[in-house]
Amino acid sequence: MKPRLSGGVDMTDLVELLQQCGKEKKLSPGQVLCYQGAASDGAYYVKWGRLGAYWEDQGTVYLLSEIVPGNLVGELGATTGWSRTATVKAEEESCVIHISEVDFRRLLKEAPDLAAKVICQVGERLARGDVARVTLGRSYQQAMDRVQTLRSEKEHVEELLRLREELADMIVHDLRNPLGVIFSVLELLENELASEGKSEYLDSLMETMGRSVLRMQRLVGTLLDIARLEEGGMMLHHVPLDMAALVEDVVAEERPLAGNHGVTLESLLHVDLPPVLADRDVLQRVLVNLVDNALKFTPGGGHVWVKAHPQAGEVWVEVVDTGPGIPPGEQKRIFEKFTHVRGRKESGRGLGLGLTFCRMAVEAHDGRIWVEDGPQGEGSSFVFALPQIQEKAGH
Repeated sequence: MKPRLSGGVDMTDLVELLQQCGKEKKLSPGQVLCYQGAASDGAYYVKWGRLGAYWEDQGTVYLLSEIVPGNLVGELGATTGWSRTATVKAEEESCVIHISEVDFRRLLKEAPDLAAKVICQVGERLARGDVARVTLGRSYQQAMDRVQTLRSEKEHVEELLRLREELADMIVHDLRNPLGVIFSVLELLENELASEGKSEYLDSLMETMGRSVLRMQRLVGTLLDIARLEEGGMMLHHVPLDMAALVEDVVAEERPLAGNHGVTLESLLHVDLPPVLADRDVLQRVLVNLVDNALKFTPGGGHVWVKAHPQAGEVWVEVVDTGPGIPPGEQKRIFEKFTHVRGRKESGRGLGLGLTFCRMAVEAHDGRIWVEDGPQGEGSSFVFALPQIQEKAGH
């Protein structure tokens, strides 16, 4: 008889349940558990030992992550039916518990503790940026080793840029996995809510899922938009835009986040601000990125101001904070992809793509963007300038 879970259980009970439903499999060092591109045969729970996940692209093999005891492998394929996205093999003597797709899907529905573990495992990756950082860290080191062998400085730069783009593609690949797990488990949880009614436990899981999905969707959207902007394939819908109204909307939207950070967020707008010709949705994302960035680096008790005023035929929008500031030598390159400023706090650190999107989006509007020191040399001031709509002669 298949075991069924009711109520909360500890991890010992959860492992026992997995063992009852699955079969133990021992692996020797170097033995392959599953191959990239192969059909899914279920999920695996790492009981002891250490596994490595490898991704191959154009003959080059990259180590994506190391998998330690207490973690699941193949949960994405087991819930979605997708083929394996990486080759997994043992780095040392290891033991896993294999659970078939049918049993794994049943357990996710019957055992909320297992669903919670899947969510927590993905949530930890999202919070720390493990997937992206491992890809960038380990693979970037491999890339740098290859670049160091080049003799010509021109070839060195061209190869480095190409490798960066290659790594960006790998990030998109890695993001597909946790997103797939999130959507699959969310679907199961929604079914559970519909059949049994709401509970505080399930509500908390749904909130975690919602935040994770939103964070990942924004990151994937930024990656795709940067690619479109680089290729000139992003369609902009220019309309006369009231920048003052946009600023007020963004400030109202961001105030709860500012409150969570203990930061005061205010707007300072010039009276009768002239309109600009722009895509409202794109500029809203630019402004949200800049405000989010300011809130992230401003300590509790600090201030962030969003200002807008006309200046020499342009409309200037400034996001000023009382954070640690940016060294002059870093102010130009901060808008480049994958750039992080040395010396700034590490918590909440992302991939260095938000400001790149801001620069490319503003430039696509024939505008300019830059960063300078804040008033009295305190904090930073991010400024973007857009052309005012020119009135026709005789009007």
